[in-house]
Amino acid sequence: MKNMKNNTEESDKENYKKNRRTTLALMAFALFVALLLQLCSKHYEKEAIRFKYAEEKQRLDSIQRADSLQRIADSLKILDSLQQRVHLADSLKLDSLLRDSLYNDSLQKAQKRSQEDSAAALARKLRQDSLRHADSLQKIEDSLQSIADSLEALRASDTIPPTGQLLPPQGRYYEDISLRIQCDEPKCKKHIAIEDTLKPQLWTSPISHNKTGLVWWQLEDSVGNKSSWQSVAYDMAADNRCSKNSFPVPVSGGEICVDAYEYPNEAGAIPRDMVSQSEAVKLCEEQGKYLCSIEEWQAACKGKDNLRYPYGNRYDQTRCATAQKEAERSGRKESCRSWWGMSDMSGNLWEWTSSPYTQRAGFFLVTGGAWNTADGSSCSEVKYSFYPQNQYPFVGFRCCSKIK
Repeated sequence: MKNMKNNTEESDKENYKKNRRTTLALMAFALFVALLLQLCSKHYEKEAIRFKYAEEKQRLDSIQRADSLQRIADSLKILDSLQQRVHLADSLKLDSLLRDSLYNDSLQKAQKRSQEDSAAALARKLRQDSLRHADSLQKIEDSLQSIADSLEALRASDTIPPTGQLLPPQGRYYEDISLRIQCDEPKCKKHIAIEDTLKPQLWTSPISHNKTGLVWWQLEDSVGNKSSWQSVAYDMAADNRCSKNSFPVPVSGGEICVDAYEYPNEAGAIPRDMVSQSEAVKLCEEQGKYLCSIEEWQAACKGKDNLRYPYGNRYDQTRCATAQKEAERSGRKESCRSWWGMSDMSGNLWEWTSSPYTQRAGFFLVTGGAWNTADGSSCSEVKYSFYPQNQYPFVGFRCCSKIK
């Protein structure tokens, strides 16, 4: 009984397993069928899409072919139009060539007529110019004759000889000098003679000179007026016993050295002004010199012939800086030189001296005039009204020293 029961249970289990396997198999089959149907559906959809794409592509190709055919047709129309235009251009070119040919013929004829007219006009102009030229030549000849007559009249009326000077001016020199003649007229013959006028020569360029004696000179202008022969005396000394830019001057039976230029005693330098009398004394002492006295200063200015001015006894405003607006650089006025070799002693700057004014205590004499004192700039000109402690823009000084 018990065995039967066990067999029944085993049979039920076996049936259960069998039914389960059958159910699983059916479910698997159903799943397979569903999957297969799904795949078929996807395939049909893909084929439909591909078919639709093919139709669309075919439609687009048809449109493109139609468009290409239209473009070809348009191109053919354009080509036909171009051919027509080329044909028209050829026709126009032929017409243009024909017109150009006719134009060139007309132009040649016009040019020929113009040349003929120009030749005739030129001939008329040349004839007129020739007449005017002849008239101008006659006027020029008349003008030249008038000028010649005027020059002749000028020569007849001009009897004034030219003026000028021989440089360097007269005096004592310690080195060779270069003789030069200046004339106040542009066309001027200059004659020079050494020692006497027996052997004059035409002066054209500087002449080196180193002899003591007279040098003669004469000027002749363009109309033949001659100046009288004039002489300049030179004393060519052998030895200068003074220092640089300083020369011996005889004073009261002896000799001293006097600076050639106003302080700082340099050719071409701006002379020192704005200096008091005591400062002038100090500056000279710093150079081993002393401020010149009025006697020493005037001896240097008047020279061996005791002249009124360094250059002579008559005032000449062209010789020194006495009629201008400011002082000159030292030595620029070459003809303003005394016999002993001192420059600018007339004019340029008043000069302090060491000599006191006897009628007014504490005051010192200044001498020589300045750049604006005109004929009041002689060697004897003195002033005493300048305060010695003051500085003036028109007062300078020069130094003296003993001969060693």
